[in-house]
Amino acid sequence: MSAITDFFQKIQNQIVEIQTTINQIKTSWENFQKFWDLFFTLVPWEVLLLLIFSVILLSIFNSISPSTPKANLTVSVVFLSALWLYFWGLFAKEVSYSKVIIASLYILVPLHAIGMGQWLYGIGKKVYWKKRRIAPKQWDAALHQVSLDYHEFMGKAHGYHNVIQENRDSIQKEIERLEQSLQGIKGLLLQKKSVETENKDTNG
Repeated sequence: MSAITDFFQKIQNQIVEIQTTINQIKTSWENFQKFWDLFFTLVPWEVLLLLIFSVILLSIFNSISPSTPKANLTVSVVFLSALWLYFWGLFAKEVSYSKVIIASLYILVPLHAIGMGQWLYGIGKKVYWKKRRIAPKQWDAALHQVSLDYHEFMGKAHGYHNVIQENRDSIQKEIERLEQSLQGIKGLLLQKKSVETENKDTNG
């Protein structure tokens, strides 16, 4: 009797396991559907389609010019967008240019956002250091900057001793930085001189 009970208990346990597995699969499928519903709510399906064909075309362009993948992808997206508009115009009376442009921007903006950020950061860094060299606020900082720029210039000048002409642009940049630092010290000297003159005029 106990053997029969154990047998039916095993069958019942297996049925429960099967039901649990089915419920897990059902839950996973529902979550999968929710994810893609949310994804296509945020990203139009045209973007995914354009991206797939762009990647296919990118592989062709990369075989021709492997050193420029970002430019190759940009050309792929622009080329396919133009084809999209062309064939759309052939088979439809009205063409939604905005839809094609938006789909292209979904790919192109993230593609170039990092490069644009790096470019803006580089410009900001150059402006900051140029301002710091030309218009220092403290004498010690100005002297320290001149010392850094001088040693940087001398290091490159000695390093390029036998190939000066080939590296003259790099040396010229170091000279310009050093000149800017010296200009900052001159500016501080003029400021102090003007302050002393004003004090003399006031006391006199």
